[in-house]
Formats: sequence, structure tokens, C-alpha cells
Amino acid sequence: MDSETITDLGYGTQLLYPPRILNKDLLRKMYVELANGLNLTESKELADGINLISQSPGEKESTKYLIRPDRTIVQTAFTTTSLDLFYRKVEALVKQMVRKFKIPIFVSQVCSVRLLATPKTTNDSREFIGNMVCGFQKENLSLLARPLQTVGIRLYFPQVQNNLFDFNVKVESRIEDVTKIWLENTAQFFRPIPNDTISVIHDNLSITREFLTKNVADFLTQYNESSKKNEKGGAS
Repeated sequence: MDSETITDLGYGTQLLYPPRILNKDLLRKMYVELANGLNLTESKELADGINLISQSPGEKESTKYLIRPDRTIVQTAFTTTSLDLFYRKVEALVKQMVRKFKIPIFVSQVCSVRLLATPKTTNDSREFIGNMVCGFQKENLSLLARPLQTVGIRLYFPQVQNNLFDFNVKVESRIEDVTKIWLENTAQFFRPIPNDTISVIHDNLSITREFLTKNVADFLTQYNESSKKNEKGGAS
């Protein structure tokens, strides 16, 4: 894999807190106060919360904010911004939630980071993941008797020692474009976050992304060297 081609595709976070009663008037007021800063384009009231959306006409990038009595979820797709800018959106919403609904603590946080990269020694991510990483052979795959559209692996890393978080990693060839490798890490952080230390939300997002860009990228990059050795061996 070519780690220099890594680009951000989307971020997400879910924050859980003790159940609150979401007053509809306060939710509407919060929408008005956040509309300009978050470029909100749509507001839909739900039976137990509210769904806010930011998406410019004709643009693929979108951000959705789902607020419920016990959790808030923020997700962005087809992003053209950085993780820091995503966090600023989360931070603006969280500060409003803390102030208006008296949230004392966030019990846990789930972070998701999605990236794209390209394989280095081939323009087909199915070949890179299937043949180079997993070691599939054509004769083995022929037993499936069907064309292979996508291939991937899933890696789960439980919490260890003082690191109270786990990682659920997916590495797949992208269905829409097989020249791209899809990297995704969904991490759950179990350490509570008091309302006066919300910068930890950013730290957790950074940890989630860095595991992909450093650890997972290094793991995949080693197979670039393996493929070169195979090529030399085949030529002799």
C-alpha cells in the first residue's frame, strides 16, 4: 500500500450520556443558534429528539447530527475537511448540549474514521488484499465459481491494560473503485468524559485515526516488499 496516498473520507462519533428530557423549545432554540456556524440546511423533529443536516446544494459532502435523550451522533461523509474541523463541529454541538440540557458527563464515546488509499504495486486493491496480504491463489478462488467483486479483512483489537478502548478495523477493496483501498476503524472508548474536559473527544478521534494511518498502514505496507520478492523469485 502507498501510505502517501491516504485521504480522509468520513468521520463519526457517538457520545452517550445519562438520559435527559429533551425539551422541544430548547432543541429549536439550539438549532437557531447553531444554524450559521454549522451551515445547517435541514431540521427534522423526531418523537424523542431532533435530526439536523448540513449539506450544500450539489455537494456530496454532508454532516448529520442526531440528538436523542441518551446519545448524540455526528457523522460526516465524502468529507473535504480535516479531522480538526470535524471536531470543531462536534465541539460546538456538545457545548450547547451541556449548557442547555445540563449533561454532567459523557459515559462513553464511539469514534469512526474512514480513509482511502491506493495499492502501490498494483492498480487493483482486490489483488493487493487478496493475493499479497491474504495469500489467496487463483486455483483456491476458482472453487468459489463466481467472480470476486470485492475482498477484505476485519481485525479486532480488544482493550488492553490501561488503554480502555478497543478497535474494530476493516480493510477492503472499494466496490465503486477497485483501484482504492477502503480503511475503516471504529473504536469504543470506555473512560467517561466529564463536561469540563471535552477536548478528550478530539483526543479519542485522533487516536482512532492514527491507528489507521500508522499501525494499519505500516502493516499493509510491508506487503509491498513481499510482492517485490515474489516478482524477483518468479523471474529467476
